[in-house]
Amino acid sequence: MEDFWNSDRTQSLIGAAVLVIVSMLSVYLLSQGGPWSAELSLIAGLFLVNIVCFFLSTSDWAQQQRHRMMVVIWLEAAIIVSLYFLVSISFVAILGIIWVVQITELFPIRTTSWILLAAVSIFSFTQIFHWNDSSLMLALTGSITLSLFHLFAVIATYRAKREQELREETAALNRELLATRELLTEHSRQTERLRIARDLHDLLGHHLTAQILQLEVATHVTDGTGRQKVEQALALGKLLLSDLRTAVSELREDEPINFRDAVKKLVIGVPNIDIHLNFNSTLGEMHQAETLLRCTREALTNILRHSGASRCDISFNSTDSHYHLQIRDDGRCRDSVTPGNGLKGIKERVEEAGGDVRWYADSGFVIDIYLPLESELAEAS
Repeated sequence: MEDFWNSDRTQSLIGAAVLVIVSMLSVYLLSQGGPWSAELSLIAGLFLVNIVCFFLSTSDWAQQQRHRMMVVIWLEAAIIVSLYFLVSISFVAILGIIWVVQITELFPIRTTSWILLAAVSIFSFTQIFHWNDSSLMLALTGSITLSLFHLFAVIATYRAKREQELREETAALNRELLATRELLTEHSRQTERLRIARDLHDLLGHHLTAQILQLEVATHVTDGTGRQKVEQALALGKLLLSDLRTAVSELREDEPINFRDAVKKLVIGVPNIDIHLNFNSTLGEMHQAETLLRCTREALTNILRHSGASRCDISFNSTDSHYHLQIRDDGRCRDSVTPGNGLKGIKERVEEAGGDVRWYADSGFVIDIYLPLESELAEAS
């Protein structure tokens, strides 16, 4: 039930219902003053177009292209101002209240504040315009009251917007912490293996080598049965040293990093998106895993904030020369993408790691990240 009331679709339907009720009630009250007229037809038409514009502003058609959204929003503003002048009923201000809520979602709070000031000023002027001088106090009182409703709507919407952003940021940081802990566990395991390998080589290997040298000397100073025993001990010592070197070599080999488990921790609990993982390769370098993990987190943040996607596919594989991470969603996307701070951050991280990144629209938004294999990095250095 909580998800129902918090969904964008529910809020859009409620807003549309309010617009329809206000429009029908206004036209009904105006029609009681006399026969149907051309002016009343114009007013009814403006109410209808305003409702259509509201539906367009909440549709994917407008939200996929910012310039479309701007056209619809400012067309709404022009219609509402016209209705302010044509209709003397004060509760028409509800149209303006719904409009400033939409503006708060689109613009920074500073810009919204200036737009709000202009909106309430126009509404106050039209209220004074409709009333005679004898009713000036009533007009001012109504203007101030309804202007405060505008202000309350902006503050409530802005706070809800900020709280939602903070919740998303907190959840994203928590998921990143879990994923990073997974990588640190892998790194600690590798570090412990290397420490054990060094200790075996430096301590046990040194003592075995010294023992073999002593036994070789002993073979030259003993005879008979004693010499046979020394030679057997020497052969056994050499075998032990060979086995030790094999074990140390195996411990020194880099164990592949299970990058999939780290990403799985990152995506668990991401709201409103069905995420699918397709991993056909592992990573060998911790710094590359960290880079790709941070890029994945940033991409998911962008999807949650901007795309409205319902599905995201994350795939990872490798070729003879590079690793390839692809993050694809089915959300709304403009044909030409202007990179924001998130995409710029991804590009900077990937380039610092010696890789390349591309993004494009393809039934949604796609990010392709390429990092060179460890062998390619070694050759380049």
